[in-house]
Amino acid sequence: MKVELFGMARALAGVGVVELALDGPVALPEFLRALADAVPALVPDVVRTSRDALVEPNLLLLDGRRALHDGERFGASDNPCVLFLASGG
Repeated sequence: MKVELFGMARALAGVGVVELALDGPVALPEFLRALADAVPALVPDVVRTSRDALVEPNLLLLDGRRALHDGERFGASDNPCVLFLASGG
């Protein structure tokens, strides 16, 4: 599964795209464990040390537009993106 990284995740990883060895649909905790294993530099600033959640304000969007619903599973065709949602004005 290809994952696009933006913001802090991209800076820490040193790349914009990471390939994860995941087959079929996965839930968020499984995805985050695989992401943290593939890019350990994301822990603890993007992925929590427990490797089961993102550190706010980082979030996962599917197709760069839509957040996950609780318990939703997703796959490579959903185009997962990890980005840093900055706020302010």
